[in-house]
Amino acid sequence: MHGSRACDQCPGELVQNEVHALLFCQEHRVCELRKHSSFLFTPFFDDFSAAQPFLLQQVNNQLVHDFLSQQNNRPFLFLSEPMDLFVAGRDQSAADQPNNLAEGHPHCNIVIIER
Repeated sequence: MHGSRACDQCPGELVQNEVHALLFCQEHRVCELRKHSSFLFTPFFDDFSAAQPFLLQQVNNQLVHDFLSQQNNRPFLFLSEPMDLFVAGRDQSAADQPNNLAEGHPHCNIVIIER
């Protein structure tokens, strides 16, 4: 995901980037992953719920940073699953590669693109 094209996983014309995959994508499988991990989202995002497991309003960089900076590795465990779905749609061999997200690898960066 490079942030330069519309999401090919959900309806709408939102730019497909890491923040979109994490919070905004409305693709059914991604929403199901968020529902399963809703306890990660509800303390940070008021409009997140099991009935609507995606956000409609843009969020600021600090809120995304706070979400990813939780004092455990759960956000990274969650993040690896939707990323696999997005990558698998294009190249399954890339999705099968280890990504070290679960360990909170210091070289894993989320790029936040302002609109």
